[in-house]
Amino acid sequence: MVGKYRALFSKVWKKLQAATQMGSSLWTGGGQTGSLPRMKETYSKDDLTRFPPRHDVLTAIDSDGCVFDSMTIKQRIFHTELIKLWGLDAVEAEVRQVAEWVSLYSPWRGLNRFQLLLQIFQTLEKAKDFFPTLGKTPETKSLEAFVESGVALSNDELKKWNDPELQKVLDWSLEVSRQIAAIPEMPVFDGVFQCLEKIRECADAIVVSQTTEEALVREWRNAELERFVDVIAGAELGSKIESLGTAMNNRYTPEKTLMVGDAPGDLETARATGGLFFPIIPGDEVASWIELREEGLDRLLKGTFAGTYQEYLIVRFNAALSPIPPWA
Repeated sequence: MVGKYRALFSKVWKKLQAATQMGSSLWTGGGQTGSLPRMKETYSKDDLTRFPPRHDVLTAIDSDGCVFDSMTIKQRIFHTELIKLWGLDAVEAEVRQVAEWVSLYSPWRGLNRFQLLLQIFQTLEKAKDFFPTLGKTPETKSLEAFVESGVALSNDELKKWNDPELQKVLDWSLEVSRQIAAIPEMPVFDGVFQCLEKIRECADAIVVSQTTEEALVREWRNAELERFVDVIAGAELGSKIESLGTAMNNRYTPEKTLMVGDAPGDLETARATGGLFFPIIPGDEVASWIELREEGLDRLLKGTFAGTYQEYLIVRFNAALSPIPPWA
């Protein structure tokens, strides 16, 4: 029995030593050297300004559809609950076709769930000429007001709005979150782990996403990727532009800041903050991560990323998403 516990202690101790050598702890994930191990349930805006820079280069990394092969899994839940809650069972095929294009293959890919829901409803309205069976589509006035209000687009903020239409949106969002939380572990794209290891050696790193904070922390922790990043910034901390801008402020220059993502919103974030953009191209994710590890990071460190190479990446990325729906 003593030997059993000695072996268990030895195994745990080795993990702790390995974590210390990486400059982070098993409990906090990224970069909190010198601090006592502690389990962070979520991160805050303060974390974006307080993590100690180890390098003069910052990489901001999106999550769903970028690190995790989770877009199809999560969107299936989104769309199923949308159809159920708004009573669209009679036109399920049409709704799924519209929703899948908006969510996965259009320039709106990667939006916050409430922005995405609004865009799906608005696209359904526009698609009536092609799908006459659609009939009356859901009301969007209150949802549009919430999305454009400037508040953090989260369940907690939505709870503050006393509106019947938004209560249905909240019910939908809570059920979506419940089902996603029940998924044991999201699959990670091949090549991500190796690339994050290289990033950790030469740059500071944060997660910047419009997924809920709770889901992000759980998914990065379950995949044992949290140790590669300093902060995980979800929807509750603000927009991607706000989170990246806060982390950069007076610490990282635009030419030394790289946004890594799979959606037009990630490109917009890079442009708004003056930084650079590396696309994880939908449908070609594994090759994208290999290119980032083998070429993109070296160019970032050497100062040869901007210009021709950056323009080449953006052209390839834009070609992967169409603004024209397949039914038009």
